[in-house]
Amino acid sequence: MIKQIICISYMMTIILSASALADKIVFKADCRQRPPEMTYNKKTRECSGPLIDILNLAAKEIGAEVKWSRRPFQKSYTLLKRGRIDILPRVIKTKERKEDVKYFSAIGYQIKNIVFAVKKGHENDIQKFEDLQKYRICTKRGTVYFDQYNDNASIYKVHSVDDVDLSRKFARGRCDAAIILDIKSFEKVMKSLQSDNYTYATYQYANKIGNHFAMSLKSKHINLFEKIDSAFNKMINSDKIEKIYKKYKISPPLIDKSMK
Repeated sequence: MIKQIICISYMMTIILSASALADKIVFKADCRQRPPEMTYNKKTRECSGPLIDILNLAAKEIGAEVKWSRRPFQKSYTLLKRGRIDILPRVIKTKERKEDVKYFSAIGYQIKNIVFAVKKGHENDIQKFEDLQKYRICTKRGTVYFDQYNDNASIYKVHSVDDVDLSRKFARGRCDAAIILDIKSFEKVMKSLQSDNYTYATYQYANKIGNHFAMSLKSKHINLFEKIDSAFNKMINSDKIEKIYKKYKISPPLIDKSMK
């Protein structure tokens, strides 16, 4: 009799554990190589960085967890639009994207100068925005720079798939200048190409970029958007965001509670 009771208790434990696992909310999210905020370790196949920790913590706050995968941004964004993944970090807010995704409150913002790489001795060729129309500009396809640039059809844009492709085309003379969001990434690739024939044009654009996570409007968990957003706001209104960034020895984004 005792053995039967123990056996029944054991079976009930297994059933309840399986049920709990089945009921566990799992958000699918993608990371990408975007140091220092996101990195991917090929050996461990793990994503890490402050943006990973922040979403994991927000999910934990509502009793959920995050399953991370690694993909290039354009592939991730396509899957996000279709609802194949639920959440994506660092999605710049645009009017067009609002048709496919819902933005969480910005965890902060950064002032980032968008610069234009040119060959040495040509830094004064581009002194104002209008000068861009005189040259071929290497541009990453699908990247949001700033409205005046993105919407201008008069600028001859040589499209590239990523930072490496953009840098190679610039180094090989396929374009006269290259628009650069991530200076460190550009310079790293140029170094790998053993090319130092570049400088930056006089004209730069000071861009205030909100640091947003975005959720697919087709996500099966879209009904939990407000709960996750509330978890983000708790972190924004406390010092948790700052602590997470400092753990990685990275300067935290500036907090602007007016940015939603």
